[in-house]
Amino acid sequence: MAKDGLPANGVICGEFPADRIPRKHHLALWRRVCAGECEVIPLTEDWLFLDDIKSCTLCDLLITRQAMSATRYERTSQHVQRSGDAWIVLWYLRSGNLSAALDDRTHVRLEPGSLCVLDWSVPHVAVATDYELVTVAFPRSEVPAAELMGARTPAVSWAPGSAQGEILGNALEHLLSRLPQLDRDAAAALAAGFTGLVGGLLLAEGELLRNRYAETSRADAMKQFVNEQLRDPSLGVQTLCERFHCSRATVYRLFEAEGGVASYIQRQRLHACMRELTRIQSPPKGVLEQVASAWGFTNPHRFSRLFRAQFGLSPQEALRAQAPAGRKQPPLRSEQDYWQYADVLNGWIASRRRR
Repeated sequence: MAKDGLPANGVICGEFPADRIPRKHHLALWRRVCAGECEVIPLTEDWLFLDDIKSCTLCDLLITRQAMSATRYERTSQHVQRSGDAWIVLWYLRSGNLSAALDDRTHVRLEPGSLCVLDWSVPHVAVATDYELVTVAFPRSEVPAAELMGARTPAVSWAPGSAQGEILGNALEHLLSRLPQLDRDAAAALAAGFTGLVGGLLLAEGELLRNRYAETSRADAMKQFVNEQLRDPSLGVQTLCERFHCSRATVYRLFEAEGGVASYIQRQRLHACMRELTRIQSPPKGVLEQVASAWGFTNPHRFSRLFRAQFGLSPQEALRAQAPAGRKQPPLRSEQDYWQYADVLNGWIASRRRR
């Protein structure tokens, strides 16, 4: 054992075998793994691991392959305050679809083969259909481009088939194939090389380079205003022109990357509906229509269509997924190795936050 607590090769690997862990424990176990980092909200009634969950530490990297039922993850400002800003996180979506809103203003949609780098210091929500995802957490101090991210550009994504996506995806697949048969020197070299690749791709992104000089305060102020006025049915381009004393052309330009003001408002309202639906337990009759109407969706069929297009599942599915209030959780059998490995992961993450 090395002085930093890692084994001689710098790699700790473990897994949560889906077929050996009782289904009734799957959600509680995953919540324990994610404890302190984000809240895990199931989006199906019978939530479970779809395959074995595998995780490895590679020197100071944490690599996890997860495959599970539809899920909503919420990383709040309280999570950020508790866990700090130590990480930059890579998502590599192998199957399913994922929609995320970061800092309640930046939207990301991923399809199979997409890659996305997130600044973990920014609160966010992510909604995934049944999915398989590989995540890599990097120490923030090892990724120089992190200083260009934050609230200005909390995420950078690459589409399937893009040059960056192919380079990074192939490198990640190679890295996964080498674990855990590595000696310590090889582990350190792979960790440093992969971190350097991600950092180099980020530094080559024009959007991040512009952050050195761009003034984004007006766009941020407009998005904040939109978020505060989402329930106003008249909210739109003209509202922003009057509030910020600018031309329609200016508003169009500032929201061009978002697909326009109307598209941005619609996505924000859909995320608000998802948030409410996943918090309702024992839903009363008609609550779906009430939530949709409160956020400006007066046509139930159109709302259902837009919701499914955004999240990959229907609003009815999101509403049904919530367990009735008062349902007893199964006892946690901490003596089982999978519970113990969850605690090992949490301890390792905590030790890296304090560095």
